Amino acid sequence: MTAVHDGYWCEVVARCPALGGEWVLGGYRAGTPRLALRWLRGQARRLSDALDPHPWRGGPFPAEALYRCDPQAPNPGRVFREWMDDLPCHERQLAALVAGRHISVTARVPDRVGGRWDAEVTYGLSCRPIALPFLTGLTGPTGLTEASRRTARIPARPRHAAA
Repeated sequence: MTAVHDGYWCEVVARCPALGGEWVLGGYRAGTPRLALRWLRGQARRLSDALDPHPWRGGPFPAEALYRCDPQAPNPGRVFREWMDDLPCHERQLAALVAGRHISVTARVPDRVGGRWDAEVTYGLSCRPIALPFLTGLTGPTGLTEASRRTARIPARPRHAAA
């Protein structure tokens, strides 16, 4: 059986195990690993701008409402910004996608839910190849073509069969 990649499925997800929830924030079917990484980088920028907005960039929040957080505090926006700038990591992830492996980037942060209780929220970017398994050249009871029988050194006829 051979696996052929029919594109790559990319996703942005927020998870909160305390609430038992998972929310898909976006999805995209990319035709190539490079397009998949490009889309993930765009989503990383979107998440980082939403989770850790910079006052000088503008955005939905007035600058007076923003404050600098402790550099040691969990900051998913910073995690995604650092990943966007890590080109050697992108090359490794590109190679992983080409090899048929799944890639992901995640960041976890404590959050206040409904102003009542604290919960861990995990944000994740992920991509996986869309594999289409198929069988090629099926013939006869062994499922092998004559050429593959010769290559695999499987006799064309069982030895115990009458000649």
